[in-house]
Amino acid sequence: MGMKKTIFAALFVLVISSFFSVNQSQAETFDINRIYGEDRYATAVEVSKKSFPKGSDAVVIAVGTNFPDALAGTPLAHKLNAPIILSTPDRLSPSAYYEIKRLNPSKAIVLGGHPVINSFVDRQLGGLGIEVERISGNNRYETAANIADRIGGSKAVVASGASFADSLAIASYAAEQQIPILLTPPDELHPSVKAALQGKSSTYVVGGTAAVSDTVVNQLPAPQRIAGKDRYETATKVIETFYPSSLETATVATGQAFADALTGSTYAANKSQPVVLTRQNSMPSTVKKTLNDKSVDNITVIGGEQVIPTSSINPPPPAPKPVVQTKPDVASEIVTTAKKYIGTPYKWGGTTPAGFDCSGFLGYVFRENGLSLPRTTIDIWNQGTKVSTKKVGDIVMFSTYRAGASHAGIYIGNNQFIHSGNNGVEITSLSNSYWSKAYIGTVRYIK
Repeated sequence: MGMKKTIFAALFVLVISSFFSVNQSQAETFDINRIYGEDRYATAVEVSKKSFPKGSDAVVIAVGTNFPDALAGTPLAHKLNAPIILSTPDRLSPSAYYEIKRLNPSKAIVLGGHPVINSFVDRQLGGLGIEVERISGNNRYETAANIADRIGGSKAVVASGASFADSLAIASYAAEQQIPILLTPPDELHPSVKAALQGKSSTYVVGGTAAVSDTVVNQLPAPQRIAGKDRYETATKVIETFYPSSLETATVATGQAFADALTGSTYAANKSQPVVLTRQNSMPSTVKKTLNDKSVDNITVIGGEQVIPTSSINPPPPAPKPVVQTKPDVASEIVTTAKKYIGTPYKWGGTTPAGFDCSGFLGYVFRENGLSLPRTTIDIWNQGTKVSTKKVGDIVMFSTYRAGASHAGIYIGNNQFIHSGNNGVEITSLSNSYWSKAYIGTVRYIK
């Protein structure tokens, strides 16, 4: 009975281990959906179409060339149940204009004054019968404070106005919870921010001391700092702090530019998802770990392949080593081929019967039998399967004129090998006093 229990327990552990092993393997890659256009303006349009297929009563307009006046806009857009459409400083692009026409809003909120987005955009909007309102200030800090005034609430987010990443890392959560985002210089609390904080009971500070100094933090009501070693880790700290243990889905945008993360944050807020920041060339390990810890399987990438390549999120698996299809007696055929060239002179760099160096000789003989080898002795040594017992057709390796694998030959049995040495292609005994001392091991390429 005891033996049966032991066997059952072992099987149970094996099954459970296999289950977790499969889950861990699955977490290494994500199912990816994309929302994108040919540029940031077209991408914002595609986000709008995806989020508001039946139109919206309002639209928020932000400039697509610079971030300061746009950073605080996500909570306002969410409050208005509106998308953020990007404009150039001079005019709405055709795709943006026709998307606004499709949305058929009655009101547009333009973020920033006329130096940011000029009055021609107002006329474009007015031509569609849309009421235009501007929220602006003398600088980015006042603009954010004036946007915050439209949100209200007892809490606030404070982030650096000198860069965009930290405010966008929390934008989705702030929008969903209707917490305004205030911007500050790193080393001093701007007067407009101080005024906007009157009556607030607590603040979330996003970013480290280089982004928002302790001098500023000490002036805030009940501050809680959320920070990592860089913008990507800070975004993961936001996710760990505010989001549940299981998410299943998340929105991903580049952390190297602001536009896609800004417009994508409205999409994420509507889906109760975080915005995850990533690099163009590779997803930081801290980001991937957080997504795996949160059981995220599906992600929506804002932007095209040129912005965030799929390979940077789901790196392709390493190419499997080619399976060499060999005939049963290929080893003897290799030896037969090699012996045909006995007496061929040694030639440095030689790879043909006009003259061989040692690796050139091996490569030629193996190719004649449908197999391929690396070109150099060191690569032959490193990439081959090391074996302790030699078989005919294996490659014996030696350390001669330099340390490491520097000479090679084909083992032909009877403790002999054929190689291209100083005297050309010849057969030599492994018992030879020089070669026995130089011998370092054997590798196999014949399956």
